[in-house]
Amino acid sequence: MNRNSLSTKISIIFIFSILLLGTLFIVLFQYQSEKNLKAMKERQLQSINYVFMLYKNNLSPQGISEYLTNFDLREVTNQNLKLSVLEKGIVIFQKDSNVGRFSSIRYNDRYYLYVDNMVSTILLESQFTKRANEPLWIGFVIALIILIWMYVSMLRSIAPLKKLSMQIRKFASGDMNIHCKSDKEDEIAEVANEFGKAAEKLKDMIDSRQLFLRTIMHELKTPIGKGRIVSEMISDERAKTRLIGIFERLDLLINEFSKMEQIVSKTYYMQVKEYNVVNIIDNAIDMLMLEEDKKERHVKVEMVSDIVVKADFELFSLAIKNLLDNAIKYSDEKIVYVKTQGNKIYIENRGEKFPVAIEEYYKPFISGTKVVKKGLGLGLYIVQNIVKLNNFKLSYMYANEMHKFIIDTKEKKIK
Repeated sequence: MNRNSLSTKISIIFIFSILLLGTLFIVLFQYQSEKNLKAMKERQLQSINYVFMLYKNNLSPQGISEYLTNFDLREVTNQNLKLSVLEKGIVIFQKDSNVGRFSSIRYNDRYYLYVDNMVSTILLESQFTKRANEPLWIGFVIALIILIWMYVSMLRSIAPLKKLSMQIRKFASGDMNIHCKSDKEDEIAEVANEFGKAAEKLKDMIDSRQLFLRTIMHELKTPIGKGRIVSEMISDERAKTRLIGIFERLDLLINEFSKMEQIVSKTYYMQVKEYNVVNIIDNAIDMLMLEEDKKERHVKVEMVSDIVVKADFELFSLAIKNLLDNAIKYSDEKIVYVKTQGNKIYIENRGEKFPVAIEEYYKPFISGTKVVKKGLGLGLYIVQNIVKLNNFKLSYMYANEMHKFIIDTKEKKIK
């Protein structure tokens, strides 16, 4: 049970309220019982004095119980109850007279008056205390019912919050097909309905953006494919090779844009398997589409340790490729150094220190902004997201005029 949840807090408040109500009832009940006892004693004494008056006036009523009913006293006819009261009851007070002995007895929270005039005996039950406690009991039951009704009503009112919370979590995870519309008229229903409207609008915007981007990429592939075919017809081998390389580069960029769009929209399906890091780095270098002599000049690879990782091959290769491309592009000597050590991959280049914190470069579309005039665009934003998707950790440090991006392939918690 979540201690910070609204239902828990409401339950605690109502438990405290019921305990407070019970305590108040006990105090009032004790006070009322004492008051009833005092009133009952007075009425019993009045009844005794009434009997004395009858005796002094030489009036001998045939049935004393008939006179005592005026004082809310009723004769006990059940012999078993009578015996139990006389044997187990607690005597509150006694009064002796010429008429006989009068005893006030309490038994099972009931009060009795026992009259013994040596000739006959009679046990009378006081009806006054029964009626006196009834309003208190009725008030307690009504208050308890109202509290329970309010508790159940409030829990029902906040119940849609759990459904809304589940829908929000689904929406945050990338599932746009959520349903949180409510036909109620309270504030929670209003929030749920407004969130549903906002989610629908956002879904429509994302769908239209995806359709627009995918349409553009599809349309671009057609001229690229035609250009690739036409380039094969060129007789000049040097020009032919360059054109083929250009069109292949454009096709590779289109595929990268497609993956980037899927990553950003959280629709990419991961295909995680075990791969050797050497193969991933080789594939990333090939994706740079550098000529053989330029590969050796711009990329320096030092494989100290051989790492096997569980990752999406194409996606992880794209992340390494972006780091290599940025390192070459923004290096003073146009050289990137790649090495592995332990479970970590190091990508380093020599250059000036960034003018702002590295976190600014992880933001999308930073290139050309006022924050960074010579930024890295979407490169590091994509890299960071790919590393997170593969459950690795990306860190950065700058020392001795060297930029160092480090990918820890054993780190499973991304902060």
